[in-house]
Amino acid sequence: MTGRKKIAVAMSGGVDSSAAALLLRREGWEVHGVTLLLHPEVSTADPALARFCAEQDIPLAVVDARREFHDRVIEPAAREYNAGRTPNPCCECNEVLKFALLEKCARELGAAALATGHYVRTDGEGLRRGGDRAKDQSYFLYRLRRELVPFLRFPLGDLTKPEVRAFARAENLACAERPDSQDACFAVPGEGCGDTLLRRAGLPPRPGRVTADGKTVGTHAGIHRITVGQRGGLGIALGVPAYVKRIDPGNCDVELCTDREQLACRSFVLTRVNWQRELPAAGADLEIQIRYRSRPARCRVFPEDTRCRVETAEPLYAVTPGQSGVIYDRDRLVGGGVIELGTPEVSKTTEKGKS
Repeated sequence: MTGRKKIAVAMSGGVDSSAAALLLRREGWEVHGVTLLLHPEVSTADPALARFCAEQDIPLAVVDARREFHDRVIEPAAREYNAGRTPNPCCECNEVLKFALLEKCARELGAAALATGHYVRTDGEGLRRGGDRAKDQSYFLYRLRRELVPFLRFPLGDLTKPEVRAFARAENLACAERPDSQDACFAVPGEGCGDTLLRRAGLPPRPGRVTADGKTVGTHAGIHRITVGQRGGLGIALGVPAYVKRIDPGNCDVELCTDREQLACRSFVLTRVNWQRELPAAGADLEIQIRYRSRPARCRVFPEDTRCRVETAEPLYAVTPGQSGVIYDRDRLVGGGVIELGTPEVSKTTEKGKS
């Protein structure tokens, strides 16, 4: 291995990180695996990962981050849910925990770079969407420090998921057909995300009334189970489709509307904005994505340091406080922040101001 540059690879035992490690070895890197223990009920590395690293002669560093994960990710997310908001724990975790610990471990190993199996690309200046738009994960990485990006490598960035699985099959990897994980860091089968987070944070649910047209039409078991724009799931029949219009964090009332247009919003604010590139000019014509699976929408942005006002070309529906709004210039990730004031009132106030 003399003369080969060392690279630390974040590994989970899944097909993506395993394929990334082998692709980097083919490029001539000396690969060292790093895995983080995050799930409170898991105290050792994934057995499949341990076998893979042993078979491939890849050293594996195991970092126990369960306490930090609980304190810095689980509890804050639980408090957000219990305040009637809908956070993105993965976006927060990547910033405050995962990449911070991975970078620390990589540098302690003397690695020249840190790699992950994310479907995302870099261009020397910042992050870009992955080549496989169906798997692109740049949305979840918008909070990464701009200074960290040159240290990162994403060997799957130009590949599609089928291509990665085909590579894994050709290499006879046991994980070639392993299903993708969903919220594997804290998920419990049969339990909702909000329920899991509240239970692990030791927070009681906050039940309340459900109203429509100013009248009480039912009750709910906790605002942590409800999100703006939600249709159904409340056990309430009004005879017509109904949507969650507003959640009052003070008295825990949930207000329904039967007209979807009442969820329309064309202006909202991002707070705690992290810019991956140079600050865009006021009024810059860009795109905003308000959920991981939502279609990017044309918008104009008006940045103010860690805040940014967003005005969209067309109405967006169910813009949800707590969710991440991520800004793009075509496939270049510009930055993003946490959605605030993303309620119908913002839209109405803005429209009145224009009239």
